[in-house]
Amino acid sequence: MDIPRPPKWKRILKKAGLALTVFFVLAAVTGFLVQHHRDFEFRTKHLPTGSFVNVDGHRMHFRQSGEGAFTFVLEAGLGGYSDSWGQLESALARIGRVLVYDRAGLGWSEESPHPRTARQIAAELHQLLENGHVLKPYILVAHSSGGISQVRYAMDYPGEVAGLLLIDPSHKDQLKRLPPPPAVLTYLLPLLTRTAPFGLPQLLAGSPDPVQNQSRHVQTSGAELRAFLDLANNWGDRPINLGHTPIYVLTAGSAQIIPGTSATENEAALVIVKTLHAELVASSSSEIRKHVVVEGAMHYIHQTHLAAVVEAAREMTDRIQVRTRQERP
Repeated sequence: MDIPRPPKWKRILKKAGLALTVFFVLAAVTGFLVQHHRDFEFRTKHLPTGSFVNVDGHRMHFRQSGEGAFTFVLEAGLGGYSDSWGQLESALARIGRVLVYDRAGLGWSEESPHPRTARQIAAELHQLLENGHVLKPYILVAHSSGGISQVRYAMDYPGEVAGLLLIDPSHKDQLKRLPPPPAVLTYLLPLLTRTAPFGLPQLLAGSPDPVQNQSRHVQTSGAELRAFLDLANNWGDRPINLGHTPIYVLTAGSAQIIPGTSATENEAALVIVKTLHAELVASSSSEIRKHVVVEGAMHYIHQTHLAAVVEAAREMTDRIQVRTRQERP
C-alpha cells in the first residue's frame, strides 16, 4: 500500500523549518566561539590599571589618585565602570583624593552572587573601601543610576560620608512618577543581555569598548537594569533621609530624548526630574546643599560640561572645610 506524499506546501515548510533550525544553531555556535575568543582576548590583553581587594569572596577592582583632605568615591551609572569618567577623574584629583572602581561583575571585578540592589551595591562598596584601607572621609560622587546606591550608602554609613555630589542622578521614586519606560527597555533589553555569551547584544550595540563587550559585563548590566526596574521592591519603604549630610545635585537643563515620545512629553519629564532632584537636596538638613541646573547640558554632564562639575566639587569641599574649622574648639 502506497503512503501518500504530504502536500507540496507542507514539504516546503518542513524544509524551510529545518533550514532555519540549522541556521540558528550555526549562528549560535559561531556567536559563542567569537564571544569566547573576545572574552579571552580581554583577559589576556586588557590588563587592569588599579588594584584588587577581596569583597565577600570575590575580587573587586579599584584605582586611586590625588591627595587631599577628602576622598571622592566615584560611582558610575548603568553599565559604566572605572574608565567611564573621562577627564573628571584627573580633574578631581587636583582637589583631593579620588577612587574609581568597578562594581561586581563590571570591568575587571568578579561577579557577586547577590542581587544588584542599591543596598547590596552600597554594602559591597563599603567593604571595598574598608578592605582597601581607603582614607576617610568620603565625598560620594555619582552619575545617573549610581546616585541611588550612593544615596543608600550615605544613609547606611553616615559617619563616613562628608558629602554627596550627584550628577543628574536617578531617584528611587522616578519610576512611579515619570511616564513608563519604553517596552524595549522594560522587556527586550533585559532579555537580550542574557544572550551575552553568544554575542548578540554586543553585535546589536556595536560598542568599540572591549571592556563593555565582555559577556560578564553585559550580563551584569542587565542584572542591574532588572534591579533598577524593580526599585519599588528592592528599596523598600524607607524614605530618603540624609540627615545633616551636605549635598549638591546637578541637573541636566535640556530634556532627554526618550524614544517614542514627543518633545512636549520630554519637557514634561524634565520638570518631574527637576522636582525629584530638588527633593533629594531637601532630604538633607545641612546648610551646605545646592541644586544646580546646568543649562544646555544633557545626561552626561561630566563629559560635556566638566567645568560645572569641578566647580561644584570645589565649592562643596571649600564649604565643608570652612564649617569644619568653625566647629573645632
